[in-house]
Amino acid sequence: QMKKTNFLTIPVIAVILLVGANLATALDPIPKESGFGGFIRPGVGYLNYKSNMVASFLGFDLSDKKTDSLDDSPDSQSTGIALAPFSLEYTFASTRTQLFLGTDLTDLIRFDYTQQFGVKQGIGNLGILQGGILFSGIPAKVWKDPYVVDKNRKDTNRTSNGGRLVWDRIFGSQFQLQYTYRKIDISSEKSGDFLGLSNADKKLLERDGDRHVGEALYRFRFAEKHMLAPGFIYSYNDLDGDAMKNDAYDFRLTYGYFGDTFTFTGNAFIGWADYDDKNPIYDKKQDDDRYGIQGTLYYENPWGWSLFGSNPMNFFVGAAFAETDSNIDFYDQEVTMVMGGVLFKW
Repeated sequence: QMKKTNFLTIPVIAVILLVGANLATALDPIPKESGFGGFIRPGVGYLNYKSNMVASFLGFDLSDKKTDSLDDSPDSQSTGIALAPFSLEYTFASTRTQLFLGTDLTDLIRFDYTQQFGVKQGIGNLGILQGGILFSGIPAKVWKDPYVVDKNRKDTNRTSNGGRLVWDRIFGSQFQLQYTYRKIDISSEKSGDFLGLSNADKKLLERDGDRHVGEALYRFRFAEKHMLAPGFIYSYNDLDGDAMKNDAYDFRLTYGYFGDTFTFTGNAFIGWADYDDKNPIYDKKQDDDRYGIQGTLYYENPWGWSLFGSNPMNFFVGAAFAETDSNIDFYDQEVTMVMGGVLFKW
């Protein structure tokens, strides 16, 4: 969904709308009629990614098996990528209740193929509440021990499960609050084994733990078709390793244009993360700065093409760039991504 939490996250905010279907992170209104609905958004693209921590996602390699230095920034890895986020929904119009199951978009852009099962409830003038259970679909792969030098590293699964609460259109406004909790589990955590670190030092590098994310945004609409949404995101990554534990702060600005034929969304963000304890390999605390920019253009096809009774499909094309600059070069990250595809919505 776009600083870095060290276990997996690419600069995530910049690419959120490349794989998401919701615009400006707003919850969709609950339909007035009962029945099934949802969307599917297949797309293909190109990804250039730099990381020393992430191995692969959905079979796409994202970093080299072998690294020759613990003091240098990672080399880039390029790959094609195909994604098909979806959601299946059923609405009970009489109670303003909607059940849904599908790809959790804000975690998909962290290369974690998460699914969400949840409920959305209209509460009149108070707004819309949504609660969901998050669970890993296809786990991402990370390196068991990222600090192996001049030998092939071995990968392991990273899973995350938890929940998400959203309160949108609070008291009839365009204000939204969101909280997400995730339990992060690395199947085989071996960080520091290759270097022969003591058990106490290896403990500092552990990437398992809890992740808490709070988000607040407000959407301002002007000149009928335009929207501007400033937002703030605070993340507390309460990982088992104190050198990996951190507080992260992101400021994001989203712009949207909603025309009859074209829709455009853009994001820019800047942020940082502060870590709790010294990294035993580098004898200093990690400190990250990050920034990014993204844009996506949707075009409603003029021929009325649809799929199994969907609304007229939309073509889309998007691009994003984001970078994390760490005071420890080994933890630098960078992503460049372009993607195109179609959106079907029912």
